[in-house]
Amino acid sequence: MNKPIPSAEFSLSHAPRVNSGASAAASLYEQALSGPGGTWSCDLATEVLTWTDGVYDLFGIQRGAALKRAMSLDVYQSQSRVEMDQRRAEAIRTGKGFSMDCQLRTGGRSRWMRLRVAVTYEQGRPIKIFGSKQDVTAEKKMWEGLATSVGLDPLTGLANRRAFEEAARELSRHAEGSHGFALAVLSLDDLDRIRAEHDQAGAQICLRGIGERLARLFPDAVLVSRIGGGEFALLLRVPGGSSGLSTTLANAHRLLARPVPHGAGAIAIGLTVGAALLKPSHRYEPARLFAEADSALYVAKAAGHNCVRIFDGMIARPVALAAAS
Repeated sequence: MNKPIPSAEFSLSHAPRVNSGASAAASLYEQALSGPGGTWSCDLATEVLTWTDGVYDLFGIQRGAALKRAMSLDVYQSQSRVEMDQRRAEAIRTGKGFSMDCQLRTGGRSRWMRLRVAVTYEQGRPIKIFGSKQDVTAEKKMWEGLATSVGLDPLTGLANRRAFEEAARELSRHAEGSHGFALAVLSLDDLDRIRAEHDQAGAQICLRGIGERLARLFPDAVLVSRIGGGEFALLLRVPGGSSGLSTTLANAHRLLARPVPHGAGAIAIGLTVGAALLKPSHRYEPARLFAEADSALYVAKAAGHNCVRIFDGMIARPVALAAAS
């Protein structure tokens, strides 16, 4: 049995314990005033919600409208909703509040909300949860912009396209004496289908998962980057020339294309790969290396997706993939 918490006490993540319910509510209200949003509460016996005007605005619901919890849940992106429900249940069970950033979908666009939750107890029983909801979309964009300016993709933490292009140009300058380097371009298949079936949160989980797998499988790569949308690029050293590149990519593909865990299940994915070896001629035409890898990617997609092709002169030859384990 959990130790009962007096009604005047609660705990918030990153905040000190407050010994007055009134002062706790006042503190949450002040936090909410730092950005668009407001305060809220939910009676646990009836599930009746009480919102200030700013929360109505944040959720895109007419001010003063009668509220049901299901109305607000429909606005959450699925992954945020699952995590929020789990943490809400834990807070009610333990009496420990929390803070988390949730992704919402209102008015046809995505927004980010910082949710703060506390629990009120009466005679050892939880009777109410309350806190603040604050729009932090602008803050998220600020951090994403900062990451982009220093050459990082904000979703995966990998190098972004600009950093990749700079690295590819630098590598091409040494092409005459750099045998065994290669560029691989990887494309997540059916990204639109994944978004349709698992919404944007599911698509982002897949993209992050591929980024993590690439970083883990190629720790010695010159660069691992996300170059846009569902596409990634690798600049890597491959001993053994063309045959070594074929073996490396075939073995990696088996691991990269495994289903990505999502909630209680997994999202099936396909990954199409095109690659080209760095040659002395690329020293004078650095863009040609990417064009050749992209050409191999195009041939791989035309061959049915979820496969690997390596540029070989005028054609992109197939690569025998390792059997899935």
